[in-house]
Amino acid sequence: MDLLHPAISLRQLHYLIAVADAGSFSAAADQTHVAQPALSRQIAMLEAQVGLRLLSRSRKGVALTEGGVRLYNLARSMLERLGSVQMELRASEKRPAGVVNIALPPSVASMLVPKVVRELESRYPEIILRVEDGLSLENGRSLEAALLDFGIVPTANELVDVEYELLVRESLLLVERRSAARRVPTTITFDEVARLKLIMPPRSFHTRRVIDAAAHASHLTLNIAYEQRSVTTIMSLVRDGLGATITNSPAIGQFWTPGTITARRIVKPEITRMISLARPSKRTLSFAAQAVYDVVKRFAIEAVKEGRWQGTPLC
Repeated sequence: MDLLHPAISLRQLHYLIAVADAGSFSAAADQTHVAQPALSRQIAMLEAQVGLRLLSRSRKGVALTEGGVRLYNLARSMLERLGSVQMELRASEKRPAGVVNIALPPSVASMLVPKVVRELESRYPEIILRVEDGLSLENGRSLEAALLDFGIVPTANELVDVEYELLVRESLLLVERRSAARRVPTTITFDEVARLKLIMPPRSFHTRRVIDAAAHASHLTLNIAYEQRSVTTIMSLVRDGLGATITNSPAIGQFWTPGTITARRIVKPEITRMISLARPSKRTLSFAAQAVYDVVKRFAIEAVKEGRWQGTPLC
């Protein structure tokens, strides 16, 4: 799919986005002030040029195909970048302006974004912040495709065409429903963890891969009673006492009411993972992106030092 081919125009990409967002050609035609037949011809020309069917048509309207989703995301990123060029040209290091797109894990986003937004409103009111809070795999792919300015990810060393700065060595914690009948120590050995009934995400999740690698190195077999992709489902099962899980401290603050669970640091060995600030190597940080990068980094390190994000700062 070559966006630089002369037959593909910015207007066509704009029309694709309009149709996808509106869900129908008629609604998109009204919004773009273009006759529906002309709009349909432009989309047909775009599909012919890229050699892919981009939209699936039905009585309920239109939806993006898999190829359409990829082009849609690329087009949105490209048009957004072009739209902020004028703001960036007017901006300076002291007065940064423009759109900044970043990726954060959901639990980290919940912890950091309110502070980051307040700081930007106060110091950099002309910056527009967009946050993607998807899974690590999705965020990593977006960074590789240069669709984002930067992100916090646990898999930076596995990514292609991405530069990164180590941020924190994150401690993973065992989480169980609190029992009023007994007091528990603040730590638990990995051997003790292996004997518990665990509720874990599948191996496609980075956290699970780290835990499995630690179990293999320690010659332990984990008792995985339930495997769920949904983080909220895992949390609800733990909340009902059906097992324990292993996660990070930001997730604990996001998903559980204080006092309802116990969280213990795993030791012998300690289970940790490296978290990095990563950015596409082919995409230079703008004044605005650099300003946001510095703010996010400062609040992330602050969270670690204050104990809200358990781990060791690395920068």
